[in-house]
Amino acid sequence: MYPRLVNLIRLVWLLAIAWYELGTFYHHTASCPWPDEAFATRDHSPHVPTHVLVVADPQIPDSHSYPDRPPWLQRLGQFIIDLNIRKSWRAALRRHPHAVIFLGDMMDNGRYAMSDDEYEAYFRRFKDIFAADKDTPVYYLPGNHDIGLGTSSSPKYQFSDHAVDRYTSHFGALNQRITLANHTVWLIDAPGLVDEDRERAVAGMSYAQWAEARPDRTIAFVQSLAQSADPEGATGNTRPILFTHVPLSRPEGASCGPLRERGTLRQGRGLGYQNLLSPQASQFLLQTIRPAIVFSGDDHDYCEYVHTVPASNTKRPSPPASVPEVTVKSFSMAMGVRRPGYQLLSLIPPHTAYDGQSLAHRPCLLPDQLHIYLSVYIPLFVLSLIVLLTSNIRRVVVRRATSNADGEVEHDLPPPSAWRNKEFPRYGSWSWTCTLGGSRRRIVLPRISVVRPAVEFLWSGAEREGDERKRAGVAKGTLRDFWEAAWAQLVLFVGIAWWVW
Repeated sequence: MYPRLVNLIRLVWLLAIAWYELGTFYHHTASCPWPDEAFATRDHSPHVPTHVLVVADPQIPDSHSYPDRPPWLQRLGQFIIDLNIRKSWRAALRRHPHAVIFLGDMMDNGRYAMSDDEYEAYFRRFKDIFAADKDTPVYYLPGNHDIGLGTSSSPKYQFSDHAVDRYTSHFGALNQRITLANHTVWLIDAPGLVDEDRERAVAGMSYAQWAEARPDRTIAFVQSLAQSADPEGATGNTRPILFTHVPLSRPEGASCGPLRERGTLRQGRGLGYQNLLSPQASQFLLQTIRPAIVFSGDDHDYCEYVHTVPASNTKRPSPPASVPEVTVKSFSMAMGVRRPGYQLLSLIPPHTAYDGQSLAHRPCLLPDQLHIYLSVYIPLFVLSLIVLLTSNIRRVVVRRATSNADGEVEHDLPPPSAWRNKEFPRYGSWSWTCTLGGSRRRIVLPRISVVRPAVEFLWSGAEREGDERKRAGVAKGTLRDFWEAAWAQLVLFVGIAWWVW
């Protein structure tokens, strides 16, 4: 009966580890399919879409991420975060995307002033975590944690003068325009645009003047390619898709929709960050590019908002255009959201679209890793310990009661004649000398042993019992049973970690 209890606990833990360390990740991704049903035609023959996996803000930590923590805690936290992201990435790749777009902040301290060797090791770790098929194109746009934003005035945290060069040599150009399923896709340098727009405003120049004066910056990039974006769809192309790390401006307190965990997006600025683009920069992008949809990151939580863009052609009046913006959830468990996530984007060539819809997107959620630790593993650990402790207390109590019933009486208070028997166990005595009735007298009391019964109860048991399992006390038996119940799931956990690594 007793070994069956240990086996039952072991089985429960094995099922819990298998599900919560691996199964739930694949379950979450399997329950969030590509939104291809939006392209079904009347004869129910869907076109073959291009699938794009959109990932935001993984922010892989390093030794500079939590400087106030002791080194062992930094390494433990880094291991837990890396393991969680690896499991999420493996599960997300089961959707077999045709392309992947990272919305910036790939590394938590890519902008930090570190040596070239340290940056190379940091970058290799990122690429190792997000390993993908060589045939799958991967596109990156810079985030403020990758190249910096503004200047650093803190002596403890300095931005590298080579942050931009390091980024372009490892991740690619700051601004890009690519084509996916005959859709024009814009990937812009939002942190650079924030700094550039501030410089432009201080100089008192218009966007056209600034683009002419700074032809190698983001504003000039947007203006130079805006005409070829074909915003009115005159050549059969749909309006472009815009990807930006920093979200666009919106009214204070604007709702983000029901999928947001808490609060809303508000303007704010600090060391190396700005929550939203300025209203002027946002309108510049919306009116110049006139995108069909905007995908942004940086905030870590999900947000949906619809921008209104007035008509650009004053000679041909038309109603204002509505441009939805989706702020994608962070892919990491360490970014202040309980449920990390990603976005699935399906595209078909615009000329094949039924009713003009050539893109569809869907947010997907990942498991709540903190909930797994706090609400599953810790309660299950405490419950297992209580069950094993209770069963061992019962075993020792029954053993002692059975021993006494069989005549094996433990003599805590021996009769006086027994002290003359050398075979009787002696536990020592206490003595006092005092004066009674004018005579000095010595009072001797036997010392009742408390240590030995306690040791037998908690650890060693009675020596006369032959079975080691029966001889073990409560604490020793509980520890032994806990190890017997735990070793298999530890092996399983290590095996899963090794497999996803």
